[in-house]
Amino acid sequence: MKKARSNNISRARLLAIVAAVAAISACGGGGDGGGAPAFPILPIAEPAPPPTPAPVSDSSGPCFNEADFREGTVVEFEAAKPGTDPATPSFRRKAVIEAREAFGGANPIAVNVGSETFKSPQFQQSTVKKEYKDLVNGSFLLYGKSTTYKNTIDPSMASSVPPGFPLENISTVSQTFTPPFAFPVNMAPGQVVSQQSTAAKTSVLNGQSGTTVSLPASGELTYHGREQLETPLGMFNTCKLSLKITVGAAGISKDITREFWLAAEGPYRGQLLKGGDTKTSMVVTKMTYSPK
Repeated sequence: MKKARSNNISRARLLAIVAAVAAISACGGGGDGGGAPAFPILPIAEPAPPPTPAPVSDSSGPCFNEADFREGTVVEFEAAKPGTDPATPSFRRKAVIEAREAFGGANPIAVNVGSETFKSPQFQQSTVKKEYKDLVNGSFLLYGKSTTYKNTIDPSMASSVPPGFPLENISTVSQTFTPPFAFPVNMAPGQVVSQQSTAAKTSVLNGQSGTTVSLPASGELTYHGREQLETPLGMFNTCKLSLKITVGAAGISKDITREFWLAAEGPYRGQLLKGGDTKTSMVVTKMTYSPK
């Protein structure tokens, strides 16, 4: 009986010791608390802060669209002066990007900015206006412009013209910048880029070159920064730029300055939404843009 009681006491003490050891281990060790817990309690991680949004670029880069240098792109718009009836536009323009053409000793992109034809029973005249530009190594290049007139006399009127007078005449008047003005696409607000060139005006009749007048020229492009612009087409984030072209020598030079606001985003990105001289600007009221 005593032996059984002794065994029971021994078992009880053993269980108590095991329980105590387990409790100490679970609590981190002995009296000094220096042991490692068997099941460490991990601290609750704080939620990660939301990602910092990428800074909005205020560069002029987004306001130039590569599609405007691809053959087949078409943009057509109407514009009116602020305060006038939008139903009576002050200006219309249709620009069609065509294939490259030889112009100014280079092979730039041709942009048809106006084609008109006048017909009568005895006479027909067609007029084609083109501008020449390119996009090279992050810069847009301006080569100049030309206007071509084609006059055709109806054969029934041949007896009424002097002998040997051609029934068809083709004349072209062009203005070429050599070298072409080259301005960077990506500009910082307040940045000004200046270029020197020579402007040559040449007349050609039926393939025969006439006189050429050359004068020194300079171009200055200023990027003023981003502006919010409200138009009949909606509210737009735009790039405001101004381009000053000076042709002629000191004292007899002529300055032309144009301001323009280009869409920085949306379906009309890169397109002119407002423009004109420094005194009067027109706002686009209608636009059809078909990029390629």
